[in-house]
Amino acid sequence: MQGKELVERLLSSESKGELLMLFHNNPGLMDSLDGVARRIGRNGAQIEGDVKDFLEMGLLKKGKAGSMTVISMDSEKDAQIQASVTSYLEGVKK
Repeated sequence: MQGKELVERLLSSESKGELLMLFHNNPGLMDSLDGVARRIGRNGAQIEGDVKDFLEMGLLKKGKAGSMTVISMDSEKDAQIQASVTSYLEGVKK
């Protein structure tokens, strides 16, 4: 996936921007879909599609905490995505 497509996909909705800010401000955060949604003032159904998209991109990952399914940020994939976006934006500035 190239830089422009990444930027468009990362910011294609308001809740995606909120999710990015939440996980970047709380890099160790692990919570259920509903828990993450509450943290950004939404419900699970409202962010389910955006979380699914981030899971497909590899930015977020699913795990288990006891019997509960939790989501968290994949810091390695996040760093790769940030590098791609930065490279794209630097090229746009020139």
